[in-house]
Amino acid sequence: MKKSALGRILAYAVPAAAFAAMIVWLVIAVGNAQRASEKEQLLSVRKSIEKGITLCYAIEGAYPADIEYLTENYGVYYDSGRYAVHYECFADNVRPGVTVVEKGG
Repeated sequence: MKKSALGRILAYAVPAAAFAAMIVWLVIAVGNAQRASEKEQLLSVRKSIEKGITLCYAIEGAYPADIEYLTENYGVYYDSGRYAVHYECFADNVRPGVTVVEKGG
């Protein structure tokens, strides 16, 4: 028995469509994982700075005047090419405000 033309087309089209659907799903999943990772890294930078601020206050009894003081004396590191940090210190006995954003995003 010979297969009809429609049967032959379906024999190739269904697996090809399933494969294409899996590729699309994989691309979407990788994109979602990457976005989640970027958010986690941003949160990690913010937590690192906040811990450095707290440690400085606990040791010295005053909050650091600027972010550079934290990076030089308390090991706080962040990629300044990737993240912009706005550090606002009002007084040495008032906890500074910190905002971290990803550059270009």
